[in-house]
Amino acid sequence: MTRSFQEVGLEGAKLHACALSDVGRVRSRNEDAYLLMAEQNLFVVADGMGGHQRGDVASALCIDAIRDWFTGKVSDETMTRLGNTVRGLLGRPTPGETDLVAAIEFANRIIFEMSTASSAFRGMGTTVVASYFHGSTLFVVFSGDSRIYRLRKGHLHVLSSDHSLLNEYLRLKMIHPSEARSFPHRNVIMKALGLRERADVEFFRRRVMPGDVYLLCSDGLNDMLEDEVIEAILNQGGSLSQRTHRLIDAALVAGGVDNVTVSLIET
Repeated sequence: MTRSFQEVGLEGAKLHACALSDVGRVRSRNEDAYLLMAEQNLFVVADGMGGHQRGDVASALCIDAIRDWFTGKVSDETMTRLGNTVRGLLGRPTPGETDLVAAIEFANRIIFEMSTASSAFRGMGTTVVASYFHGSTLFVVFSGDSRIYRLRKGHLHVLSSDHSLLNEYLRLKMIHPSEARSFPHRNVIMKALGLRERADVEFFRRRVMPGDVYLLCSDGLNDMLEDEVIEAILNQGGSLSQRTHRLIDAALVAGGVDNVTVSLIET
């Protein structure tokens, strides 16, 4: 089976979400993973790092650790210790925001410890992009080049900033944006979970409006499709499920050289 799909939505809830992951047309193993937790208003995409040992293990560990944190399967001592560790970094966080950053720190430590304990897993890592909705606020934590976009009133904007060598070259104006797709080191990642003892992440908050659609994806989508194409597909209408499948299908038609995962959340 090359494709996995999940759709969630609570009766009376304001959020509806679905996610789809496909191994692509070239890879034999899917190193992407995703998490939909509608009860917690939490949605995550992780992409095991290509070229490293067992990226599929790293992304699965990431998703499992975050799920365990939010379902009470982590010890109280660990939750208290990591919660205290990250709380001072956030600036008046809500409990859910603290939990998300602490859960990602927990995931990082699990991946790092396994990576350093066994040569079979040495060097493995995973990107992550996680979105948590509370009231009219979206809180995002990310590391690596998995992205979050927002479609608002028909216009698509990328909200995250890739932690990649390509993005550093663009930021420093060492290459022109027109050269980005031919940049020889475009897949070199500057940050990811599991590479260091402490998680190296960024986070931000945004206001949410009714009718927004948020897209979380692995780079298997945006490496294959320009943002204008993604925007056009999302604006074609239909259900979230239909639009999710259209995005994956378009990425496969464009080459599908990597695993591709899409999660859509509508407010």
